[in-house]
Amino acid sequence: MPYVAARDGRQQRGPTNRAPSVPDRLDDLHGHSVGLLELPKHMASGHRSRRLLDLEDPAQQRQAYQTVLCQAADCCEINDLLNPGVLRRIWRHLHLPAKVRSEWEARHPSLAQPALAAEQAPAVDAAELAAARLRQRTGRRTRVDRLTAAQMIGARTASAR
Repeated sequence: MPYVAARDGRQQRGPTNRAPSVPDRLDDLHGHSVGLLELPKHMASGHRSRRLLDLEDPAQQRQAYQTVLCQAADCCEINDLLNPGVLRRIWRHLHLPAKVRSEWEARHPSLAQPALAAEQAPAVDAAELAAARLRQRTGRRTRVDRLTAAQMIGARTASAR
């Protein structure tokens, strides 16, 4: 049987040609800021170990955010996978297609502004700290896994207030 090219425009729907998904508010993002992030299968092919990225490693964190921003099918995926604080902190360091960067900065002008000094250490909320401590005791791995010393100190001072 001879090959027949698809004429319904499928070749134009790839991630480079479609409009990027951009949520209305950055505060709608509720992804974790620490631990392991597992990307959906359609964002990263191959074995599960290739889709698991450690958010505490800066290189893997940038790779995860770049992949999600470029490959997300809709805003729901972005809301579930990205953290607003981390996104603001690493935005300037992400290598994104011009179309993706311009759409995000047009919808959220605060991303285009110069970085502030407050971006040094990401904030960790008390729930993430408690979940990480519980996992250390039980040995079970999930999305929130380990905290760095700076993140634990930040979370302790925030919970003491």
